[in-house]
Amino acid sequence: MVGHTDNIGDPSYNQILSKKRASTVSQIFIETGFKTQNIQSMGRGASQPLVENSSKENRALNRRVNIIIIP
Repeated sequence: MVGHTDNIGDPSYNQILSKKRASTVSQIFIETGFKTQNIQSMGRGASQPLVENSSKENRALNRRVNIIIIP
């Protein structure tokens, strides 16, 4: 799980927030039966935007969690 934020606010706070987003999604997976040792979560803050942070709508798209599955 990789958490992301938009670029509004303090970068340190955004880093923490992105990690919390990823951890929250990870916890949902664990609660539904996934093994803890098979899940990793990390935060990227605003460092990897999906789209440019040029509008309210775009910033909303950048506030996300990517789920990466490695077989």
